[in-house]
Amino acid sequence: MLTFTSISLLVLAFVKGSSASDAKRGLAFADTSDPSDISLAENTQVSWVYDWGVTAPSYLADSGITYIPMQWGASGVETFASAVTAQGAKTILGFNEPDMASQSNIEPATAASLWMEYIQPLKAQGVTLGGPAVTNGPTGTPWLAQFLGNCTSCDIDFMPLHWYGEGVGNFYNYIWSFHGEFSAYPLWVTEFASTSPDTPDVESFLNASIAYLDSLDWIKGYAWFAFYVSRIVKLFPNVN
Repeated sequence: MLTFTSISLLVLAFVKGSSASDAKRGLAFADTSDPSDISLAENTQVSWVYDWGVTAPSYLADSGITYIPMQWGASGVETFASAVTAQGAKTILGFNEPDMASQSNIEPATAASLWMEYIQPLKAQGVTLGGPAVTNGPTGTPWLAQFLGNCTSCDIDFMPLHWYGEGVGNFYNYIWSFHGEFSAYPLWVTEFASTSPDTPDVESFLNASIAYLDSLDWIKGYAWFAFYVSRIVKLFPNVN
């Protein structure tokens, strides 16, 4: 995760004036400075939310929006399945950017072993499994290829991915390349954003990219990084 000008998928729901839930649209909810802001996502196109945690805090659990638990790293993986079962979650997300030393930082073979022992059993309970989410840096897809090579018995339902950069063309090229390399899996883009310092560029990127992701049948979910209400007004001053 990076620090830069960011806006929310919720913006598009407001701009279009729609209250219909869209199964693809989610929130990467990072706005913990004012957790009550989640109420703004009710009755919008947002249908799921995650916060990189295992158990929903009360403000997310009470929002009425489907919470998706994540096993962020190796720590606590032994109790992940029981936590998922206890909250009745139907979908989970796997390790967060395990190819990065500054994120969950797990070797592919270790991640595969942990997955098979502690995460894969959830499949038998009817839980939909989202795999590890790698970065779009040079270590990302090689890490994932090695993980899958070490986890030949893994039964993963979809593969999350992350992307940060500039230009919708670069974003489109990346997701198509990823899709080509891991074509056996539907994809969720669980973190993405334009890193441009230019606000109109970011706004244009957001609107174009969301429309494009909606058009692709192999993209099953997406969440802009990240939800910050204070940044919505900066880009869309008429939204309140």
